Amino acid sequence: MAGNPISRSSVEWIGPAATSFDITPHATNTFTATRKIICAAGGTLAVRFANDAADRSLTLLSGVEYNFSIVAVRVTGTSATGIVGMY
Repeated sequence: MAGNPISRSSVEWIGPAATSFDITPHATNTFTATRKIICAAGGTLAVRFANDAADRSLTLLSGVEYNFSIVAVRVTGTSATGIVGMY
């Protein structure tokens, strides 16, 4: 997975996403902070937001783009599937 080529302080950050990657929930793995996420099948998502020190549980609907900057999706507490991160 390539890192996010756009700086979070850049005006490009507010434009449309240009790259996507599949997110596989994992107990400890992290990735470069996303700009948006979407899931094919809704459910709960245990995530770590980019500026947080603790995980949080969210409930997502399928097919909705969420403007969340996350760095991890945990396997425990996640029931949503087809999770895609976007930069």
